[in-house]
Amino acid sequence: MQNLSDFWYIFVINTFNKSDMNKATFLFLFLFSFFSQLSHAQEKSTLGMNDFFTMHYYTFEGTADQEKISNLEQNLLKLDFVSQAKVKYKNEKNMGQIILVVKEKTITSENDKIFSPTSIKQTILKSGLSPMEYSIGKYESK
Repeated sequence: MQNLSDFWYIFVINTFNKSDMNKATFLFLFLFSFFSQLSHAQEKSTLGMNDFFTMHYYTFEGTADQEKISNLEQNLLKLDFVSQAKVKYKNEKNMGQIILVVKEKTITSENDKIFSPTSIKQTILKSGLSPMEYSIGKYESK
């Protein structure tokens, strides 16, 4: 990461020592790269015309430490259509709850893929925990 920051430092110093045209070009390129990164990061959390969000809840039980819970949360975020994942866990009860925000879309053809709650169950089982109850709810933005 240090080499990248050195590159940008040298690039900025050299750019601002040149004409105003180069400054404008630099500013344009910088803003373009910034906004393209921003739009890519928001891709999973923005809605298209046929898209909607749903809430998925899954309770589980089993012994878990903070590392196991963090890994479970990261694995849930990797699932198709999952925009947000939160895992709540109570050590004293050895029970927890998964809360997912899933970006789904209206099915318009036979080949459309949909979110499968069994992927949540499989992820829980791979983490060495026992899935319990599953439910789905309406997503309400804050």
